[in-house]
Amino acid sequence: MLQGLLGRRFLTTGDTQTVRVHHIESRPHVQGCAAPLRVRHSSGELTDGGGLLLIRRLWDQMGIGQWLDGQSAAETGRFRPSLMVEMWTVLLLYGGGVMDDLTLLRARGVRRLFGWLRIPDPTTFGRWLRRSGETLVSVLDRLLWLLVQRRWQHVGTPSQIMVVLDSTVVVRYGAKQAGAEIGYNPKKQGRPSHHPLVAFAAQTGDCLGVLWRPGSAHTAAGSMDWLRQIVGRLRALGIHDITVRMDKGFFSKEMVKALTDLQVRFFLKVPRYCWVRRELGPWRRSDKDDRLWTATGGLYGARLLACEWRAALGQKRPDELPLDSYEVERDAFVLTNDPGVHALTAWRTYNEGALVEQRIEELGQLAVGRTAVDDIDGNKLLWALGALAYQMLHLMRTTALSGSWRTAQPERIRAWLFRLPGKLTRHARKTYVQLVRDEPLRKPLLAALRNVGGLAPLSAT
Repeated sequence: MLQGLLGRRFLTTGDTQTVRVHHIESRPHVQGCAAPLRVRHSSGELTDGGGLLLIRRLWDQMGIGQWLDGQSAAETGRFRPSLMVEMWTVLLLYGGGVMDDLTLLRARGVRRLFGWLRIPDPTTFGRWLRRSGETLVSVLDRLLWLLVQRRWQHVGTPSQIMVVLDSTVVVRYGAKQAGAEIGYNPKKQGRPSHHPLVAFAAQTGDCLGVLWRPGSAHTAAGSMDWLRQIVGRLRALGIHDITVRMDKGFFSKEMVKALTDLQVRFFLKVPRYCWVRRELGPWRRSDKDDRLWTATGGLYGARLLACEWRAALGQKRPDELPLDSYEVERDAFVLTNDPGVHALTAWRTYNEGALVEQRIEELGQLAVGRTAVDDIDGNKLLWALGALAYQMLHLMRTTALSGSWRTAQPERIRAWLFRLPGKLTRHARKTYVQLVRDEPLRKPLLAALRNVGGLAPLSAT
């Protein structure tokens, strides 16, 4: 019966049985074409990554490969550093996340799309990570910042910016990942992890850098010196209205002093400690919302602002004392140096930086941090490559694409745009990528390829 439904022919060879599917029978019960499907084989090279042409055009238009070769001329090896960086960036955007996925680029047309002669095996790539991590991390950090500048030159440099610093925990399994130590881990307590720190621009969505740290590092470890570098870069571009937003993991007297010395506006969330509440003045009920109560105070030379949303606990009995009885549904304590901001406004401003969670989720969609090696500098390099892949994607979607694609998530862009089917042909010493004429995303892809041509190359810096 199975043979009749699927139209299969069985060839028996000894004790084994080989199944060859020639066609699938007709379907007269459906509305539409009821013809059977013939299964054939083709020697032509097909690809499911036709949309990756955008990455190749962006890479070549901006001269990223030439810039990397110039910055890493001292690096030696069979594969140039620019080629290794390009392959791993393409792999993350294509959907891979571990070094074993590099082999997928050999037989899916991706190698021909980018003109690569060979694809390194996972062992070769791992050795390159360990060898080049110490020198290439700083190079990729400068490249990331150059991509941010190019995007701002195209869309307009912002007059004011909110820098959001946040940490993320990447759980590690096994004992061969360097830096996998036991520390803060909200999901799996006691499990070794890595604890990198990321910086984003809240309004623009640009990744301003990644600071890799072992799992035992405190939330604020290394953030002060790193923040000074970020603020210095922004001011060098003429951006002086800078706001820094941090969660309660960064709260300390030293951090408040560092932010004050930088002369930036800051909104720092403060834990709800008893000694913090004692620094507040009297509570006042809001005229617009009976449940909202606010209070102000001072701490470490800055303004301490607090909000509480209170709910009354039923009616009092006649024999009870006339005391307020309420339950705090939620509260917020924010430390800021803005002299005139209201407590509720400060809390809303702090919440504007919550979009960093979405940006971290996008890094997860790109499989950033999914793999690790037994070398600290190699792990730093993997995160630097992930930040580069994110910024390239963000640059492409905000300058080359249009409509809803400008805010699309990496998973959507990968599934619908990067994974466009195509056929690779060669004629008269020329290689062609043939797309389906009726493909709905064919015209947006061609328009994006033209828009990428308007970006200035890095060599003009």
